[in-house]
Amino acid sequence: MKCEKYLELISMYLDKELDRIFLDDLEEHLSLCENCMAFFKTMKKTITLSRTYYHMKCCKVPKSVSTHMFYHLRIIYKKEKI
Repeated sequence: MKCEKYLELISMYLDKELDRIFLDDLEEHLSLCENCMAFFKTMKKTITLSRTYYHMKCCKVPKSVSTHMFYHLRIIYKKEKI
């Protein structure tokens, strides 16, 4: 399996949607692939920081900015799926 497939598994794992049957395979790959491990750690840290700031409510992003950002992320995501 190529790293691109593991990126999807990492995302599913962080969203708590990964089936247990894939967990051993993902953990083995992460132990062997520095790039995927770096991606995993970065994503996990990003999620943790986002949740922390969300709960603190000290850093509100204006609605127009978040709408614009998610619009562009959807475009990028759709391009990568093709």
